[in-house]
Amino acid sequence: MPYDNSLGSGAYYEMDDYAGLMRRVAVLLIDALVLLGIGGGLVVGLTVIFLIIDSTYDPSWLFFLGWIVMIWLYLVPLKRSRFRTVGYRLLRLMIVTTRGERPSLSIMTFRMLMWLYGPFNILNDLLWLGADTERQSLRDCFAGTYVVRNGATPIGYAPMHLARYNGAGLTLAYPRPCRPTTRDVDEHI
Repeated sequence: MPYDNSLGSGAYYEMDDYAGLMRRVAVLLIDALVLLGIGGGLVVGLTVIFLIIDSTYDPSWLFFLGWIVMIWLYLVPLKRSRFRTVGYRLLRLMIVTTRGERPSLSIMTFRMLMWLYGPFNILNDLLWLGADTERQSLRDCFAGTYVVRNGATPIGYAPMHLARYNGAGLTLAYPRPCRPTTRDVDEHI
C-alpha cells in the first residue's frame, strides 16, 4: 500500500531528545523571571530618564510599548537563534520545526501569540505534554515545532499525516510525522 506524502515529510527524534514536562516548566519559570527583570529594568530606566527630563510626564505607555517589544525580541528572534533564551540555554534545549529546521520568525510569532489569542491556555498546553507521543505542547502541534535537546539530530523522516483528536471540548487536527512501526518495517522487507 503506497504512503500518502501530500503533506511532505517530517523529522522525528529519539524519545529522550524531546523536552519533557519538568524541563518545560523550568524553562517557563526561568524565562518569566528574565522577562519580569527586563520589565523592572524598563520601569527604572524610564522613571530615571523622565525624572531628569520632565517629572510631570507619565511614561507608562512607553513602558508597555517597550516591554511588548522586548518580550517579542526575547521569545521570537532570540529563542529561535543559536543563542536561545536563558531558560533554553540553561536547560540545553532548542526549538525546531517538524521538518528539523530552525523555525521562521512568523512561526515563532504565531507560537507566542497562541497563548494570548489561541484556544489554549498554559494549563492545557502543559497537560497535553503528558499525553503527546512526541512531547509537543498544543502550541507546538499547531505551530509545527518541537522542543528538543540542544544538538539533537533527527533519527529519521516520515510522511506527515493529519492527526485528529477530540477531547476537553476541542476537536483538533494538525500535521504530524508518522513514525514507522515495527509492522511498517516488516511490510517493506
